[in-house]
Parts: sequence; structure tokens; C-alpha cells
Amino acid sequence: MLTTNQIKQYESLGYLLLKGAIAEADMLRLERGFARNPPLDGTLAVDPTLSYPSPGRYTLSNQSLKDPDFAFIVEHRAIVEPVRQILDDDPKLTAFVLYDRTPGGPGLPPHHDYKRWRPVGSSMNWLFTIIPFCDFDEATGPLYIAPGSHHLERIQEGASDCLDVDPAIKPEASGFIDPGLQRGDLLLMNMHLWHKADGNSSKQHRVGLFNKYAAASMPPATGYFLFDDDVYDALSDEGKQLIGVHSNRPIATTRALLVRERDVELEVYLHEVDGKLSLPGGTTWDERAIPDWDLGNMIGPCQQHLREQANIEVPWLSYVGDYEETGGLCRVYGYTLNDHGFPAPYAGQWLAVDSVDRSRLANGWELDAVATWQDPSFTRGKGLSQAQCRIDQFAY
Repeated sequence: MLTTNQIKQYESLGYLLLKGAIAEADMLRLERGFARNPPLDGTLAVDPTLSYPSPGRYTLSNQSLKDPDFAFIVEHRAIVEPVRQILDDDPKLTAFVLYDRTPGGPGLPPHHDYKRWRPVGSSMNWLFTIIPFCDFDEATGPLYIAPGSHHLERIQEGASDCLDVDPAIKPEASGFIDPGLQRGDLLLMNMHLWHKADGNSSKQHRVGLFNKYAAASMPPATGYFLFDDDVYDALSDEGKQLIGVHSNRPIATTRALLVRERDVELEVYLHEVDGKLSLPGGTTWDERAIPDWDLGNMIGPCQQHLREQANIEVPWLSYVGDYEETGGLCRVYGYTLNDHGFPAPYAGQWLAVDSVDRSRLANGWELDAVATWQDPSFTRGKGLSQAQCRIDQFAY
């Protein structure tokens, strides 16, 4: 358990280093898992020209967590309990990521990881749990952090129910320090904390586990990364609670939940398809405007369906949930309209939520999605498509 002073340090500086938190026996177990799982699945999604183990930065991610010699670490009590204390909430695993910077591999420029287009980066409250497999020294390449650079005062309430985040303030070069990470340490790092890394000038691989956990009440604005059922089944009953969404079925469709208040009544926007009332939306596709491994952001397709079916252009959307629909899962995003729009007719119809006949709904869960969107226990951010973020990634 963390002390009050440790939690205060994390809140003040944006990080907390727990020396030797992971026992050597656990480190050896992780290395056995790594020996069976070369770090290629996330790598090739970003740079298919790399050939392991030539100089580079390689990523093991996606579904490799199903290996029991990896699965145990994400529910390790020495990790989950401090994470729960810092988040002040039940944690949800948003990413299992192992990086291998091979000999001669390059470093990374200064950046932070709150990213509005990524399932692993768009929650309003998440953190890293970083475990080095070797000492991150001058030869293998230190991970530098900038204490206090997380600037949480940038998070503000805006005109909508979803929070606004002002652009980050990049720290001076002198603001970065080397925390001295060694094998078996645990670094807890705030999502907004600036960090960078040197290249690997040694003859050994520089391997580290960089998992991410979000507060359960603050889901990623783009939606969770979809783990498959084997990952879920690899965890204990308690560990299964860490998984936000799991399925062997793909996210096949996406729909937009539009609501507004009129005359004290909450209304939802629906249109009729084959005699049934449906949320606007349709099939999904992977945007790939900013290549990365953590697929699941369906905001771009959802916005296009809105333009085509409702003549509405929304500046952002925020994740509501994943629901069963023919062919797979439907990823639903929400947006609450204000009264600033021109009184033009809509292609569909606005119906008072209390008057909607459930028997006429296309899927039956549409009103459940409304209730989740209106639930005040959730705190949401604003998710953007990859295309929207290409000119301003908000992280550099």
C-alpha cells in the first residue's frame, strides 16, 4: 500500500518510483514469456520495413497477453493496488505493451501520451506502469522524465458534459531528469507527464514493459482496445475485472447517439430503417491515418455516417459502449447537442426518450446506451479521429 506522502509525491511530480517492486522470480518469468513472443505484432503495424533484431524500436502488444507468463503481471498485486490508490478508482487495463529497443535502436523525442485519437491514450485519468527488464543506464539508454510537467490545471470543464484539455506546455530541456530505472523497479507515471528516451548504444536489448491502466469511471474517449477472449480467459476471476472490453467478434459497426434537451424532456435522434428505429451509423473501417497497433478508434467512420445520414458534422465524439449487433460488436459514441444550431429539418426524427417504443428499436439496446451516456458517474473526454489529429497530435 502506498503512503500518503507517496501519493502526494505522485500528484505533485507526476510520477512515483518504487525500487525493486517486482521480484527477480517474476522478472525471470516475464523473460520466459518474452522468449516465446518476439516483439513484432505492434512493430509491423507502424513500420513494416523493420526486420528484427536490426536496430530499431520493436513493440509486442495486441493479444500476446494471453501467454500465462505475461498475464500474471497485469494483475500483480504489487502493481494493481498502487494503481488503484493513485487512480482512486477500479483500474481497467487499456494496454499491454512491451518495447524492445535493440542495439543501435533510436531514442524518442520529448512527448506525453494523452492522445485524443488513441484507445490507449484518451481516458481522462490513466497512468503508465513501467517495468525495466535491464538497467536503463547510459549505455542502454535512460528514460528521462520531466517532474511536474503534467500540469493538471489544463483539464477543464467546458460547455459540454465532456472535459476540455488545453494544449500541453513543453518543458525546457533542463527540466528532464534520469530517475535511474533498474531491473525490477516499478515507475508509475501520469498520462500527461513529459518524457523522452535515449537510443541504445549497448550490445544488449533494452526491454521494458509499459502497461497502461485507466480509471473505470473514465473510459477512453475513442473506446477501449478490444482484447480477445483468450486474453480474458488467461486471467484470474479477479484479474478479469481489469479488462474493459473483450470479444472474438470484431467491432463491425459504429453508431452515433445524439441527444438534446427540449422542454425539460430528453430527446434522442433516430431514423427509420426497414421499419425499425435506429441510431445513425454503419460499417467500420480502420482509419490508419496515424499508424499504430491499438485499433478501436471508430470516430472517423462514425462521423462520415453522420454526415451522410443526418447532415451533421460533430467536432468530436466520446465513447459510450460496445453492444451486440449482427456481424459483431457495435461501437457507440455520444454527443449532446445544444440550442445554437439553425432550425433546419433533420433527415431522421427527434423523439422523447420516455416515449420511445422499445419494440420498434432495431437492436433493443439503444435506450440502454442513452442511460449510459447520461450516467453522471462517468467522466468523459473528447475523442477525435486520426485524420483530425494528424496536424495537431496534442502530444509533442
